[in-house]
Amino acid sequence: MEKKDLILETMLELLSEKKGESCSVSDIAKKAGIAKGGMYYYFKSKEEVFDALVERTYQTIIDDCQKIASAAGKNAIEKLKHLYIHYRSSIISSDLDVYLHKPQNVGIHQKSLAKILTSLSPIVAQIIEQGNEEKVFHCTYPLELSETILSVFCFLLDSGIFTWTPEQIERKLTILVSILESELGVPKGCIDFLNNTYR
Repeated sequence: MEKKDLILETMLELLSEKKGESCSVSDIAKKAGIAKGGMYYYFKSKEEVFDALVERTYQTIIDDCQKIASAAGKNAIEKLKHLYIHYRSSIISSDLDVYLHKPQNVGIHQKSLAKILTSLSPIVAQIIEQGNEEKVFHCTYPLELSETILSVFCFLLDSGIFTWTPEQIERKLTILVSILESELGVPKGCIDFLNNTYR
């Protein structure tokens, strides 16, 4: 394993041991079995380690979603459903998620949400554009619609920010599906999977 990855895996272990708050660069280096100087070659602070861990975690999800969007043999609706289910099931480590939602980590949490939004929006737009070519969708602004969709999932439905009841979530998703049906120009019920697979 590369030293950089070893450091990131060590940080993840410390988070699982509930030591993320109190650990220092020296603690990370010691647990990883590397010299403190070697640690500083890759990261200047614990915050940089955590930032890189979040970046790596989300980049894996983004890369997988791009593979889904670029795969041959599936139509746009199938790809949209597959990508959505994959995104919903790509849950990051609960320890990492808890750490992200701590008030003192609001900056890096915002960065992680922005990364998902800006990185996944073009991928979703790619699928919508495929649907336009297939004459299944009739969307004028694929990228802007994608950004709107993802802003709901990245922010409005983030359980670490809002504590909606299941009924409130269902209503929000019903509205989102209605907006999408209208903007994509598809028959009612065509993309109900957004609601049905959220639970």
